[in-house]
Amino acid sequence: MPLPRQSKTAMPTERTTGDVITDFARAGAQGLSFGFADEIEAGVKAAFDSGKSYAEVVKDVRGQIENFRQRNPAAAYGTEIAGAILPTIAASLLPGGQTAIAATGARIAQGVRAMGGGKGLQRGAQVAAASGGQSALYGAGSAEGGLAERLPSAAASGAIGAVAGPLVDKVAPAITAGAADLIKRGVALTPGQAVGGSSLLGTALQRTEERVADTVPLIGDAVRGAFDRATGGFNRAAVTEALEPLAVKVPKNLEGDSLIAFGDKVLRTAYDRTLNKMKIKNVLPLATELDTLTKDLADDIANDVKSRVTRNIIKKFKNGEMTGKDIKNAQMFLRTDIKNLRTKTPTDVSIRTAEALEDVKNVFSAELQKQNPVQGPILNSIDKSYGNFKIVEGAAIRRTQDEAFLPSDLLQASKKSDIGRNKTKFATGQARMQSLGRTAQEVMGNRTPNSGTTARLQALAPLRMGVGGAGTLGLTQADPFTIGATLASPLAYSPAGVPLARNVVAGAGRVARGAVPVAAANTTEMSRQMLADILRR
Repeated sequence: MPLPRQSKTAMPTERTTGDVITDFARAGAQGLSFGFADEIEAGVKAAFDSGKSYAEVVKDVRGQIENFRQRNPAAAYGTEIAGAILPTIAASLLPGGQTAIAATGARIAQGVRAMGGGKGLQRGAQVAAASGGQSALYGAGSAEGGLAERLPSAAASGAIGAVAGPLVDKVAPAITAGAADLIKRGVALTPGQAVGGSSLLGTALQRTEERVADTVPLIGDAVRGAFDRATGGFNRAAVTEALEPLAVKVPKNLEGDSLIAFGDKVLRTAYDRTLNKMKIKNVLPLATELDTLTKDLADDIANDVKSRVTRNIIKKFKNGEMTGKDIKNAQMFLRTDIKNLRTKTPTDVSIRTAEALEDVKNVFSAELQKQNPVQGPILNSIDKSYGNFKIVEGAAIRRTQDEAFLPSDLLQASKKSDIGRNKTKFATGQARMQSLGRTAQEVMGNRTPNSGTTARLQALAPLRMGVGGAGTLGLTQADPFTIGATLASPLAYSPAGVPLARNVVAGAGRVARGAVPVAAANTTEMSRQMLADILRR
C-alpha cells in the first residue's frame, strides 16, 4: 500500500556520493522539522530558480525523498527518526518546550473547529494537544495542500501519537531524573540502575542485573564489580558534597578508609590555617552579650550555662585575647555539649539548657565574625563542611570493614544529625546530606557489597553435573532477556563499558520515542483516511 506523498519519479541507476549525502540530509531534516523540511527546501529553491514554480519544486523534492524510502527504507526512516529525536529531547528539556507543542496542538483543534470539522475530529485534535502534539505537527507537515487539507491529517496523526506515545513511554527505557543527577556527580551507574523504574524494560533490566550478580558464575562478577564501583562513586559524591563549601576536588582513586581520611585531613588543615589567623581581642562585648542571655533563664539553667561558658570560653582568654586553638576548642565544646544535652537522656531541663547554649554559640560566632571580617566567612564555610562531613563519617562508621557505605547508611547518619526533639528537619526532607542519600537509595537501592560465593556455588551446580549449553552458565531457568544481558556483561559492565552500555540503553529509548511522530505521520494513506473519516463522523 502506498505511503503518503508518493511520486512516480524514476529511480536513478547511478548515484553519486553527493546524492547519497543529500538523501540522508533530507531524511534527517524531515525528522528535525516535523515533516516541513521538504517544503522549506522547495521554498528556498523556488525563490532562486525562476524556471520552476514552488509546486513543481516541492513535487520534485518529495519524489526524491520517496525514492530514498523505497530504495532503502531502513536508512531513510532510521535517519528521519534520528532527526526527530532532537526536537523530542529539546521539548522535554527546554523550559516551556512541551507547553509550546501542546499549545500548537490546541491551535490545531481550534482550526478544526473553525473549519467546521466534526466533534470527533475536534476531539482527535484536542487529544493531540494534550499528549500527541509532536505527532500532530508531524502529521501537518507530512500532509499536502492548504490548511483545510492538513488539519485532518494533523488530528489523525496526533490521535495515533496520543495512543502510541504513552505506550512507548511505559515500555521504552529512559534515564531517570535521580539517575541523571548521580551521573552528573560522577557516579558510574549501571544501565539497570540508570533506567530502573522508568519503564517496563527499564525495571526488567534492573532486576536482571541483580539476578545475574547474585546467581550467575563468572559473568556475575562483572556486574557485581560494576555495582561496587557505583557505590564507591556514590561515596565520593557524598564527600564531594560535604566539602563543596571549600571547593575541594576529591581524587577519583580514593575509596573506603582512604576517602574518609582525605576529608578529615582537608578539614583539619583548613581549620588550622584559618583559626591561626583569627583572634577575639576584646572580651567585653562577648561577656556582656553572654551575661544578657542568662538573665531571663531559670536559676538552675542560668547557673549551669554560666558555669559551662566560664569554664570553656571566658577562662580561655589570655591577656584579654582568645586565639586559634582556644577558639576551635570553644566551638567544639559548644557543639558537643548541645548535642549531648539533646540526645543523651534528654529532659525538659536539658533541652532548655541546650537551647540556651545554642544562643551562646550564635553570639560567640557573631562576635568572632565581627572581629575577624576577612577570615570569618572562610570559617563559616569550614564549619558548614565540617557539619556535612560528620554525617558522611557517621555513614562510614556503620560499615564494619574497609568498604563503601550505602545510601541507607547516609540517611541514618543524616537522621541522627537532626538533634531536634521531633526530628523535624529530617521529617520534612531538609536535614543535611538527606537529599543525596534519598536520591541514591531510590536509584541504587541498598545492595550490600559481598563476594556472592554462595550464590555462585549454587549456580555452578550444573557444571559439576556435566550439564552443557545454557545450563553451564546457570541460565537453564532464565528468560531470554537474562541470557542476553549476561552474555554481554563482561564488556558492558567493565569500567569503560558501563557508560557506553548505559548510553546504548537510553539511546534505544530515545529512538523509540522519536519514532512515534514519524510513524504516526507516515502510516498508510488508507489508514490515515480511515481514522480521519471516523473522527469526522
